[in-house]
Amino acid sequence: MKAQTPTTEFSLWRSEHLYNIDFAGYTLSHHSFPRHFHDHYVIELVVKGADSFYCDGKSYTAYNNQLVLINPGEVHTGSTIADTSLRYFSLYPDKKALQQVAGALDITVSPDLNFHQCLHEPSSLTHKLTALFHSLHTNDDTLQQQEIFFDCMQALLQQAGKTTTEPDRTDTRIKLLTDFIHSHFKEEISLQQMAGLVNLNPFHLVRLFKKTIGVSPYDYLLILRTEYAKQLLRKDYKVQDAAQQAGFYDTSHFNRSLRKIAGTSPRSFLLSKGQYRTTFGR
Repeated sequence: MKAQTPTTEFSLWRSEHLYNIDFAGYTLSHHSFPRHFHDHYVIELVVKGADSFYCDGKSYTAYNNQLVLINPGEVHTGSTIADTSLRYFSLYPDKKALQQVAGALDITVSPDLNFHQCLHEPSSLTHKLTALFHSLHTNDDTLQQQEIFFDCMQALLQQAGKTTTEPDRTDTRIKLLTDFIHSHFKEEISLQQMAGLVNLNPFHLVRLFKKTIGVSPYDYLLILRTEYAKQLLRKDYKVQDAAQQAGFYDTSHFNRSLRKIAGTSPRSFLLSKGQYRTTFGR
């Protein structure tokens, strides 16, 4: 039987009035995202179909009106189920933006705020998120969008406001390795270099890294480069320059990586400059 062709409809927009947080809408069929992570939070509301995903060592399925909360650095996946189309809305605040929003709401949260629970049942928060995305979709007045946004974020921080620290990586060798990759992700890195840091042979290093982090050292490096290139695109870098600055061999390599992780091309991602009105329905 011939495999079904994956399809992706993607919309991304941002407004300075909403702390320049990325908001996105996805409609996916026969599509899956491999293991990856982000340097920001993922707040996802499923509005149609089901999202089958892995996060923090466990497997989940999110259905209509269920909420998914993923912390920065948490390795996760996402995929559709059989022939059912998946549609979801999401927003991606980083830690700085979330702190700014909390400050505006006069709510104190830890700089290392982590959501305790990944999957949440429908609640008043899901209704508020639906209202927020509808407001963005219909291009409501800025004041109205801000009011709905703050109402939504207050509910989110209250629901998840129990603070905790980031997951404990008990093996100090992993901390040395991830710090090294973060410091040198724009450069060529070899397993021999990394193995020398922690006195492991390359084979055991890869096994330990993947078991602890959830992705291989190379995938970790590729994700860091992709996230950094996305930041450069937001600063009006050309695609070729962003790819080169982030350490990719060429533009096509970056293009493949971004499509794999975000489901979109660099040129489509550039549409998010300013406020971009989306085309998905309610």
